[in-house]
Amino acid sequence: MTMIFSMILLVISLLGCMILKLDLVYGLLVGMAAFMAAAVHAGFSLKKVLQMMWHGIRESFIVVGVLLIIGAMTGIWRGSGTIQQLVVYGTELIHPQLFILYAFLLPSAVSYLIGTSFGTAASIGIVMMTLCRVNNANPTLTAAAVMSGIFFGDRASPASSCAHLNAHLTKTEIYSNVKIMLKDCIPAMVLSIGFYTILSLTHPLQKVDAQIIEIFRNEYRLSPLLLLPAAIILFAPLIKMNIKTAMGISILCASVLALTLQKMSLSDLVRTLVLGYQAKGELAGLLSGGGIKSMVHGCIMIVISATYSGIFNETDMLRPAGKLLEKMSGRMSLFSLTAITGIPLIMFSCNQTLALMLHVPLIRPLYQKKGRSNEQLMLDMANTTVLFSALVPWCLACSMPLEMLDASPLCIPLAVFLYFPALVTFLRNRRQTKRAI
Repeated sequence: MTMIFSMILLVISLLGCMILKLDLVYGLLVGMAAFMAAAVHAGFSLKKVLQMMWHGIRESFIVVGVLLIIGAMTGIWRGSGTIQQLVVYGTELIHPQLFILYAFLLPSAVSYLIGTSFGTAASIGIVMMTLCRVNNANPTLTAAAVMSGIFFGDRASPASSCAHLNAHLTKTEIYSNVKIMLKDCIPAMVLSIGFYTILSLTHPLQKVDAQIIEIFRNEYRLSPLLLLPAAIILFAPLIKMNIKTAMGISILCASVLALTLQKMSLSDLVRTLVLGYQAKGELAGLLSGGGIKSMVHGCIMIVISATYSGIFNETDMLRPAGKLLEKMSGRMSLFSLTAITGIPLIMFSCNQTLALMLHVPLIRPLYQKKGRSNEQLMLDMANTTVLFSALVPWCLACSMPLEMLDASPLCIPLAVFLYFPALVTFLRNRRQTKRAI
């Protein structure tokens, strides 16, 4: 009963923060205090509860470290001109009659390179929405395609903090996971490409305004060399390079390009790595961002969320829910159960990280009991909780990109890649079950 009360209090606190437009960190802190009190009420000493929380925090450090590196990388990619070069090449490829398809494919490619949905939305996503509005295209359809694309990399990029968290929680290896996830999503990608091709042909652009590209060319020294930092991340999995090493090399390469091609001063370079890139003039709202500082808030949320998992793992607070799931597992497939249980966890946690940290330990015993591998657990998490987080309007994974894109939540049902991988898996499992019968 105390556990249920604590969860209700957390949900109310998070909803209250959203209604009052307060930082969700306050709601998470209330939840942390509630779960601490529940653990003490269950008979654990305060010292033991603090130790549990520390164990959870310690496990989050690997993800926090990667997140901070990603922040430095996305900042210096802006400062070096790498993001701008990617946008220029991508925009030059756009065919007016396939604009919405490109609004899916380009963010998919960029999100795979930089591994962050937020970073992709803030760069190529904003560019696509700008082109959409300048050319009087349909903003809802364009935003839907962009939302689909930015989570392609969030799910399966070797540079994604979410993919690293999923690997860490499921005790799997990130590069093997990337191969598994890319292979698994082929049918969903084909269906998504077909869907956005149809939307493109029925909602074509008359032209593509390349004014923003001219601004990039006037403000920066663009060169194919600027693709090197991105190429390092792209090809790192092929040579099995440690992703943190690859990101470090990418940051070093981009730093050299910023100092040489863009004539950035050493002090500005350090400031960009730590505080983020500050663009000037009309590009300020488009390119500014990144840096270690940009990831601090997310890291704080991850650390607070990690205290929950530490308490849950060592107090068996989730045991009643686990028993309920075990009973339900006899009535439906394991994947269906995973998908169904992920949705309320996302709705009450309001962020992708906490949902994953709660979902994996809750569902893992059933996978072990049924003899399913850790890789299967990882893949099912990627196809459900990771992507479903962007379907809930008040979840951080959805609300933040929508705010960056200045888009309506009405675009979410048309962001088909967010649920096509789960749909394909469900239909595949159902067909296999029928064959077995």
